[in-house]
Amino acid sequence: MTANHSADPSAATAAIRHVEIGCRNLARSREFYSELLGFPEIAAESGISWLDAGPARIKLVEVGEGDLGGWEPDDLQCGMRHVGMKVGDVDAQAARLREAGVEFTAHPKDAHGGVRITFFTDPDGTLLEFVEGAVQHDEISSHELAAEDLAAHQNRPRAAGPVFDHVAVTAPDLQEALDFYVRTLGARVIGKLVRGDDPRGFVITNVRVGDVVLELFTFRSETRPSTWSAGQSRHGLRSLGLGVAEARGAVGAMTAAGAGAVLRPGTEPLLIDPHGVPLTITTRAAGG
Repeated sequence: MTANHSADPSAATAAIRHVEIGCRNLARSREFYSELLGFPEIAAESGISWLDAGPARIKLVEVGEGDLGGWEPDDLQCGMRHVGMKVGDVDAQAARLREAGVEFTAHPKDAHGGVRITFFTDPDGTLLEFVEGAVQHDEISSHELAAEDLAAHQNRPRAAGPVFDHVAVTAPDLQEALDFYVRTLGARVIGKLVRGDDPRGFVITNVRVGDVVLELFTFRSETRPSTWSAGQSRHGLRSLGLGVAEARGAVGAMTAAGAGAVLRPGTEPLLIDPHGVPLTITTRAAGG
């Protein structure tokens, strides 16, 4: 790993604990994620359901009427793009969802990096992905982490259902993103996928934040800002939950690294990272 990909000695050690998803009808979304995808409910509050998705949790929040808040199916738009889950057999899992009437935006196909993928949406339009296989990076920064992914794939039964794997995020500048997540939060770079066939100059840099992968999308083409705004009745991807050992120090380090703070009295801190991803900061286990 090169020096500019190394964590600062004072970096906070953060882990992605959950992703928050806004929905129009909680019962409908809980049925989709719990009964169809197989993520059991582990805690519930008024208008909120916490689901266990393996390495991280899904927090469903009922917001009633609304929309995707300006989110567009174009990865040149900064911010959160999709949530990815590993499965044993993409085609079998896709067929099961298709029979249940789930809408697909991309049917199963082989993808760069030696994996097989498919994309679909939840009842409110949240973009989700199934992935089969271990990613074969064009450039490897950590052979140890790449070997862990390969071992997990080899030990995953073909009949295995979904388990939380990654969150994809588009950033306007790769080095800025690495400075924030690696140097400030102690994330570890696994490697890069260089999409030489993409005229936009598409590069995916995979970093591990706790037990979850963050796919950093960057392009030579100009990106557009995230449309996220505080207080929005937004369906779909609303925020990432980061677990840290000590919240005050982590918040200070992140604001010093360019994150903006959104004041929410009586709740956990909410920060906006330098490329428009909202981050909730907690020292507790999500849903605990």
